[in-house]
Amino acid sequence: MAVRIELLHQLDATTATASKSTIVPVATASTEVEPPTTVVSNAELPIPISALPARDVWDNFGPPLPPPMAIAAEPDHYVVLDTLHQGDSIYLSLKRNDLSERQISLLNLALGKVFNANSKSRPNDYYQLIVDTSGVVRQFIYTPHRTPEHPVLIEQIDGRLVGKREKRVLETRQYIAEVYIEDNLTNAIRDAGEGDGLTDRLTENIFGSVIDFRTHPRKGDRIRVLFEKKYLEGRFIRYGSVLVADYAGQIVQQMAFHYTPPGGNGGYYDGEGKSLARMFLLYPLQFRGINSHFNRRRFHPVLKRPVPHLGTDYAASRGEPVHTTAIGTITHAGRKGSYGLLVEVEHPKGYRTRYAHLSKITVKKGQRVAQRQSIGRVGTTGRSTGPHLHYEIIKNGRHINPTSVNRGERGKSLDKKHLAQFRTHRDSLLDQLNAYQQRAALAAQTEN
Repeated sequence: MAVRIELLHQLDATTATASKSTIVPVATASTEVEPPTTVVSNAELPIPISALPARDVWDNFGPPLPPPMAIAAEPDHYVVLDTLHQGDSIYLSLKRNDLSERQISLLNLALGKVFNANSKSRPNDYYQLIVDTSGVVRQFIYTPHRTPEHPVLIEQIDGRLVGKREKRVLETRQYIAEVYIEDNLTNAIRDAGEGDGLTDRLTENIFGSVIDFRTHPRKGDRIRVLFEKKYLEGRFIRYGSVLVADYAGQIVQQMAFHYTPPGGNGGYYDGEGKSLARMFLLYPLQFRGINSHFNRRRFHPVLKRPVPHLGTDYAASRGEPVHTTAIGTITHAGRKGSYGLLVEVEHPKGYRTRYAHLSKITVKKGQRVAQRQSIGRVGTTGRSTGPHLHYEIIKNGRHINPTSVNRGERGKSLDKKHLAQFRTHRDSLLDQLNAYQQRAALAAQTEN
């Protein structure tokens, strides 16, 4: 899907260009409902988000990163800015910046009371360290790249280092996107200036059980989306909720409304209040493409002879996370012949799924798993020509095509007592989508 995108500054601007595909802001910026425990000002944070360099292409999470390492000297102290890289740790980074073992120990003691560095630190997290001329730590600010609204502040108070976890308020903005398909959804969203995080929400969280984005899309199909984006100091941090999505295609037409019934959990429903959730997800990882399809007569690239391919090979890079497609129990977690590192899950109604050629397994035999729970990482172990995920579904001992597992299934309906409220909520979301559509059409008529 190649697309043309125009960013409009006002939803009700009658001068809007009637381009075929658009993304527009639709609501005044709002903040998180939960109040902050501590709001950190720019003065308290010497590395404000707004001071970081801009980038043309955003990652799925987090603001732009500061330089890998920088040191600034002052008359009575010096400032170190550093970023954790792959395989790094806070300890190794501090040692690299010549902090003494004693100061690292004191800093770690204060840090450990508010932040588990062993399990929570990640590559691309960054920090600012202020050390006086005698080598004593005066301040340490650690910012998780994926959650920069929760920095950790360690500072000297009454002669000892004291730590606390800060909370900054994220700004929420709403946008409407209208995209027409040329080849595939991933390219369309990217060409629109948005990230793969939005694509993943559509293909996994929302339509992941009801639309096969490998076979269903056709050129000219349209998708409209009302979605949220989270900002910190005017910088995009991550995508928020998708409130409504409308896929109008030649093969499939599907609407999805996010709704939370009173006292229940939020989910996506069609226009009649039927859930879009199914027993199985169609994809066991973030969908980017398929290397080899289910085929009982496939010519094997390694064995050089016809060998049935009783699953689907998903294109993926080494290390990408793999998740379960349905709830179940782990029946195998380890090596198994040509599969290499394999996870097998037993599901209700006689189903089993297999996830093969993994580089890492993060579950154990006998463990219960939820739908979309991480179980390992993509690899190329076993009989494999390169990194990918081999995925199988077996029902009552017979392999079936994974892409057809949900065919004919219907979602569970909302309780009747919630339907009236749902319809009101549905109509409000539709009004927002249609209001933009009408204004864009009026603008086009005015220009012509």
